[in-house]
Amino acid sequence: MLSQKTETLKVSTTEIKEWLISYLADLLEIEPEEVNVETTFARYGLDSSVAVVLTGDLADWLGKELELRLVWDYPTIASLAQHLSE
Repeated sequence: MLSQKTETLKVSTTEIKEWLISYLADLLEIEPEEVNVETTFARYGLDSSVAVVLTGDLADWLGKELELRLVWDYPTIASLAQHLSE
């Protein structure tokens, strides 16, 4: 019997980093190679409204709810990806 609950897939740190790099590159209209995973989201100019949208899109991609403050608690791609893959 199929569960009505959507299963959350385990996603690796690398996959999350790649998604975030692609997302930021598209948002900032730069090449993915220009995105540094250790640079803070604030340094890239992400304000709270953009952070909310990013968090929502990431939650949709991961298939699970995320707290809106994650981008502030884990302010780099590297730290956010590591946290989410644990």
